[in-house]
Amino acid sequence: MLTQSQDTTNFPLPPDCFVTAAPRNDKKGGALQPFPHVIASEAKQSHLFFGIDLTSTPAKPSACLALDDELQLIYFGFIVTDDDIITIQNLYSPQVIAIDAPLSLPLGLCCLERSCPCQPKSSEKNRKCDRELRHRGIPCYPTTKETFIKGLIYRGISLKNKFCQQGFNVIEVYPYATNTCLFGKAIPKKTTQEGISFLKQRLATILPTLSPYLELFDHNLCDAASAAYTAFLYHQSMAEALGDAEEGLIFIPKASQGKESP
Repeated sequence: MLTQSQDTTNFPLPPDCFVTAAPRNDKKGGALQPFPHVIASEAKQSHLFFGIDLTSTPAKPSACLALDDELQLIYFGFIVTDDDIITIQNLYSPQVIAIDAPLSLPLGLCCLERSCPCQPKSSEKNRKCDRELRHRGIPCYPTTKETFIKGLIYRGISLKNKFCQQGFNVIEVYPYATNTCLFGKAIPKKTTQEGISFLKQRLATILPTLSPYLELFDHNLCDAASAAYTAFLYHQSMAEALGDAEEGLIFIPKASQGKESP
């Protein structure tokens, strides 16, 4: 339940915002700790764009972030269950929801179980959108029956279907691809200090309203921000679709949106 809090001494909130708490687990096996959400006044909202850095299981909270159509920061935080993720979307009714997870299977597959006789229609591995990313030199996770992210794919498809049933516009994004298009291929590994510093610095240039909060960001929230920004670009017709519409598309920034790395 969302509740107001006056304890914002160490957390510089934008005007008309309040803080809620959600579990976050920073270390394997560690205890869940409160993490602040930022939620802006509904009166100032217009079109909203949500980015979700989905995890394969609710055991690890998913980073979520929302921007408005002026790229103002509206919300960020970690959410545990699918029901809670859906509740947040229902609260804000975003124009576009961008999920960082495969949201479809290769044509011909009904599942990813090796015991099932279903087979992909294409003789090439993975989906067309995955192959197009790799053709551009952008590695991505496999979507075959040999994948090691089966849980993430199943969760992503399930969440997408729930959103679509409620009338939301859902797109698949891949923050690493977005960041590569925007910042170039020389991106340090995001799980390193160099990598997280790189992402924060670059995100601050395209999303300045994130700057006061970036010290709170880990690489998951950075990915959620990239996802939300891609949703914004998609709405502005500044995103490119990779893949086959029947099978599933991944959206990335158009080449004209790229920026040279300093």
